[in-house]
Amino acid sequence: MKQIEVTTRVNQSLEEVDNLLTKQGFQLIRKSRIEDRYMILKNKKVTQRNIIKTLQNCLLIRYLLVNETETLKKITYKNKTYHGKTVMSEEKINVSIDDIDKMQKLLECVGFRKLVDVKYDVIVYQKNHLELAFQNVEGLGLLLEYENNKDFSQASDYEIIKEKEKMLEEIKQYQLNVTEEYDIKKAYELVKKQLENSNELQKS
Repeated sequence: MKQIEVTTRVNQSLEEVDNLLTKQGFQLIRKSRIEDRYMILKNKKVTQRNIIKTLQNCLLIRYLLVNETETLKKITYKNKTYHGKTVMSEEKINVSIDDIDKMQKLLECVGFRKLVDVKYDVIVYQKNHLELAFQNVEGLGLLLEYENNKDFSQASDYEIIKEKEKMLEEIKQYQLNVTEEYDIKKAYELVKKQLENSNELQKS
């Protein structure tokens, strides 16, 4: 089964979002803390032009805390396919681990280095079968992720893009102040910022 999702920026505070959605019958069902460390090969040079390709070859070391009680640690590979900068599909391969620091040292021993840390809190609201996951990302601000549960295995790139545009319009029906972007990629945006800051330092 092939599912798709949209991720957009939210121009409201979490408090404003909570008040707005609660009045419309949504319930807060889950809170999580996620910390992802993206690892790439040491000899890989990252530029503005190859960020997406670089991220396609990353390994993630993930720490996940759900509702302040359940802790998960794993190493993840995300196999994403793109149409330009739009994500068409994503397949994840996860392996559970016991020690995050040791896993990083192991990867460093076989030629990897840290690219970027992506840390964020996730607050999920639900109404009927609809779930909206708000992600408060360090260094980026508030994002909203919405996943479509239909099967798009046989859909064309055009059909997927059109469905993402439709999903974005559906989000707006709940009076959420979001941008027109529907494929914000957290690691991409943070790596892009790193490169821009590095270039500014070199110029000064």
